[in-house]
Amino acid sequence: MERALAAWREHDVARAIHPVDRQAIHATEAARALVVELFDRPARDLYNACAQLGRLLADAGASPSLAVSTIDGAAEAFASIGITHDASRIPAARASVAEGYFAAVRQAERDEAKRAWDPPACIVPLDDETVAIAAGHPEGDGEGLAEWAAKVAAKVSKSGARVAVVSGGESAKREVGEALGLIGVEVRDGLPARTWLRLPWRK
Repeated sequence: MERALAAWREHDVARAIHPVDRQAIHATEAARALVVELFDRPARDLYNACAQLGRLLADAGASPSLAVSTIDGAAEAFASIGITHDASRIPAARASVAEGYFAAVRQAERDEAKRAWDPPACIVPLDDETVAIAAGHPEGDGEGLAEWAAKVAAKVSKSGARVAVVSGGESAKREVGEALGLIGVEVRDGLPARTWLRLPWRK
C-alpha cells in the first residue's frame, strides 16, 4: 500500500497547478491511504472513502481540477508501478470524490451566507435606545434561526437598547421578536411616520 500511496501522491503533486493543491494533497494523506486500502474491497466502502476524500480536499482549499482528476491520477500511478485494480470502479470513484467535494463547497457557502447575518452586521443603532435589525438570515434552518436570534438578543441586550425595529423574512422576524421579548425589548415593524415642523411664516 505504501508504494501505491507514494506513487499516487507523487503523480498528483507533479501535475498540480496551484501551490494550495500541493498542500491539499499532503493534508489529505490519511484519506488517500484509506482509498488505496479499499480499492479492491466492497464498492460501497470505496465510494464512501472517496466522498470523504472529496470533502477533505474542499476543506483544504483544493481546486476543482484536482478533485475531479485525482482518482484518474491514482489509476495511472498504480499502473505505472504494476499494481492491478478494477478499472470498472474508476468512474464511480471519480464521481464520489466530486460529489463529496462539491457538497462541502456548497455547505461552506451556505455557512458563510448565514455568518454574514450574524451580529453586529445585522444591527444598526438608530439612537441611544433604538436599534434596527435586518432579519435576513436564511429561513430554511429552524435551529439555525433560533441560534441566530439568540445571538442578536444578546448583542441588543449589551447595547442597552429598549426598542428594536425589525424587518426581513417572516420566520426570522418572528424568531428574533420572541428572543427580544424575553429580554424586555419592544419590537416594532417600522419607525413612526416622520412629522415635519411647520414654520410659522409658511402656510
